[in-house]
Formats: sequence, C-alpha cells, structure tokens
Amino acid sequence: ETILTNADGKTLYYFTADSATTAACTGGCASTWPPLLFTGSGSPTSSGTLPGKLSVQTNANGHQVEYNGHPLYVYSADTAAGQTNGEGLFGKWFVAIPTLASQASSPGGGGYGN
Repeated sequence: ETILTNADGKTLYYFTADSATTAACTGGCASTWPPLLFTGSGSPTSSGTLPGKLSVQTNANGHQVEYNGHPLYVYSADTAAGQTNGEGLFGKWFVAIPTLASQASSPGGGGYGN
C-alpha cells in the first residue's frame, strides 16, 4: 500500500486526537512525534499526484502541513526511510495514506482509525 512520506522518505502519520483545527500533539508529544512543518511560501506540494489536499494549519506547533484536514507528523523511532514503527501505536497513531478520508473542520473532529 502507498504511504505518505516527507522529502527524506520518512513515513508520515496522523493522530486521531487531532481535529481539523487543532493539533492535540504539542510540547513533549511533539518531541516524540515531530510535526511536519511548512517553511516555504504558498502551499505545500507533493512529488506525485495525490487524490487528497495538502494544506497548512497554523497551530501550537507552527505552520503544520495537513493532508485532508489531518495534521501530519513523523515518528522519532523511525530511523530510516520506509519504516512504520508508529503504525497503530496506542490505538491513536496511524500511517497517512493517499486515500485518508477528509476530516471535517467542524468541532468534534472525525474519529478516524478507531
């Protein structure tokens, strides 16, 4: 199955506790799960065509990249490209895939991956 990765080939994850407007993983959590931050101008892009939408959310982590409304992270225990050591961790962390369903921007989030 195709997974989303950052420019270095590291696996990208989403956290089910996040909403489309708030990142729940900040502070110490973000040390273990560094957010994918956007430092450029305009909008983030991908090397291939994706069925979903990349966007940027300004939250406690900074300008965090989202895919279909899900803030994206890498996992500090993934030490090489292609590793997926965070998949399913705590029942709340999941590998981001191109077909990841959109998360509504309304309060309450989406409950994906539960």
